[in-house]
Amino acid sequence: TFAIFEVKRRKHRRFFDRNGGDILKSMGINIFTEGQLKKITNGYKKSIGEGAFGKVYIGVTDDSQQVAVKCSTAKGDVLPQEEFVNEITFQFRISHANLVRLVGCCLETDVPMLVFEFVPRGSLHSVLHGAGKTLPLSLPVRLDIAIGSAEALTYMHSHGGHNHVHGDIKSGNILLDDNLTPKVSDFGSAKLVSVASRYSKWCVSGDMSYIDPIYIKSGRFTEKSDVYSFGVVLLELVTRKPAKYGDNSLYIDFIRSFKEEGNGRKLYDEEILSGDDDARSHHHMECLDKISRLPVQCLKEDVDERPTMAEVVEELKEVKAIASGGLSSVAS
Repeated sequence: TFAIFEVKRRKHRRFFDRNGGDILKSMGINIFTEGQLKKITNGYKKSIGEGAFGKVYIGVTDDSQQVAVKCSTAKGDVLPQEEFVNEITFQFRISHANLVRLVGCCLETDVPMLVFEFVPRGSLHSVLHGAGKTLPLSLPVRLDIAIGSAEALTYMHSHGGHNHVHGDIKSGNILLDDNLTPKVSDFGSAKLVSVASRYSKWCVSGDMSYIDPIYIKSGRFTEKSDVYSFGVVLLELVTRKPAKYGDNSLYIDFIRSFKEEGNGRKLYDEEILSGDDDARSHHHMECLDKISRLPVQCLKEDVDERPTMAEVVEELKEVKAIASGGLSSVAS
């Protein structure tokens, strides 16, 4: 038994050293042992999802903080130590109200396990399209979700160099807390799995409904690829229809409507426009028309014609000011 324990200890130490454990520890990053994570998750008892990085389990730390523990199911070439250390350090230090916070990591496994804050309401995708009773979402709430998510991406794109793109933006990776505040998740998860298959990993694990066609042609993922993916999320928010891939995709239907009618009114979610007040419904319709121009720009084939995420934020904030400012704002 001692021999087995010693083999396991040496294996843990080998992974810890290879994953830059001493460097990360010296930087003040929270390092969990494999045993601690087993205790935190109660033996990985409750899975709350599965994504590009692997399975996600809910857990509770010793100080009663709820966390989401991501355990990779991938095998293969790991990131070189320096690149992995830089990525973890960046994620640990980046701080924004609309980004899911990295709490720490476990380095005693082949592919390190990541520990994030737990976001209780689940994904925007499940709130918009989930089975059962759908949650009513007013226009101001949808705008706040869009603005918060766009601000997180803007922050991400402007910190830590040009290579910090998200790479897998979709409604399933935008989580909502109890106040419906959005928090963008899975940032860098594909990058942390494998350097050798990083770009193909995004393509394979990412939902094809959201992936920039220019990336598929060029193999290069840029900030404007995130813009494209966010454009699809905006369509989901205004239509409450799921993004589909293929000939009957939400994107194709919306662009066709926009070309034929000059707007996407055929596809807007009627819930936003319902109510007894005709003037208010008309006001919301005008706001939706303004919002719907944004995804059309975000989904342009020419990446230079797409806005930056910072420009998307400004446009959305202008619409929010109109939506909040009463009926006179539309007429002006």
